[in-house]
Amino acid sequence: MQVIPVSFDDPRLRLLGRMDPEQDVPALDWTGAGLECAFRGADLWAELEAPALNPVMYMAVLADGRPVCRFPVEPGVRFYPLVLGMDPNYTRVITLMKETQCMPDNPEATVLLRSLRLNGELAPLPPRKWKIEFIGDSLTSGEGALAPRGNEEWIPLWFSACGNYSEIACRELDAERRVLSQSGWGVCWNWEHSAAHNMPAHYEEICGVLRGPAAERRGCCKPYDFSLWQPDIVCIRLLTNDQNGMNEKHSFEQDRDTVLQGCLSFLRLVRRHNPGAKIVWILPASDCHPELGREAVTLAREEGVQDVFSFALPDYREEDTGARWHPSAEWNRKAGLLLADFLKTEVL
Repeated sequence: MQVIPVSFDDPRLRLLGRMDPEQDVPALDWTGAGLECAFRGADLWAELEAPALNPVMYMAVLADGRPVCRFPVEPGVRFYPLVLGMDPNYTRVITLMKETQCMPDNPEATVLLRSLRLNGELAPLPPRKWKIEFIGDSLTSGEGALAPRGNEEWIPLWFSACGNYSEIACRELDAERRVLSQSGWGVCWNWEHSAAHNMPAHYEEICGVLRGPAAERRGCCKPYDFSLWQPDIVCIRLLTNDQNGMNEKHSFEQDRDTVLQGCLSFLRLVRRHNPGAKIVWILPASDCHPELGREAVTLAREEGVQDVFSFALPDYREEDTGARWHPSAEWNRKAGLLLADFLKTEVL
């Protein structure tokens, strides 16, 4: 039995998600943040710390891309079993990922990844074929995906990083994923039309949606070094909450150009920091003015921004929902397969 500290420079480990490499202990803030390793042995644990009592952060474990367990992280520091009783003659890629999104109202809430304890060994980790970044809102945070239809609880239990479309697409493509998503936020404002809560304003920070002393100590507000991880594809799935905000204010006609220019400006920003990436705008539902996304992509192409695409998923219906009228895990599975097929045939 051995204990291996988790560090940014250990070539046997693949750290998932944006985090501050200058920290002694990686902080898992974003949806899907975590770790991958190639494990050959019987038993593997992770030493995790939850600095805050609430909200509860949930973790998921995958073996060769298939979910095998899910658990909440208790306050304090302890070891959690990831896989037990494995056949030591086989090597498996084990993925540990945070299921719960960032919680701006509770910036002290996170999961710290301290070490691995193993009965076995870590083998060389095979590289992924692609790197894909996803930028979105609750639909990309997997909100409500695991809940029964009609549920109205807004709680961490129902969020899922491994049960949403972005993870399904990445499994199909053998891609490493990074997610920047926040429920209720948009390109220009949030669902209440608050301009303070928009994703582009924080794209150049490590995890800028979290503010305050606890977040600053974890490096959340520091500028992000884009050279550390250059994606092959950036998928943007925003605009739903911009539309919701305009509905709140009954202001679509007066706000339309602001949103369009906001989308165009964000495409320029993403292109500037990811010069070699293909950019795909995943359009909102048909009742949320997807034409704004299409028009922004067209305008970006006309001014010389290359390799920019738009993609429409089918609308989800009542029978496709989980909690709070968000799409279920089954709809997310279908959407992820559709997206993967589009990326394989039209983008890559």
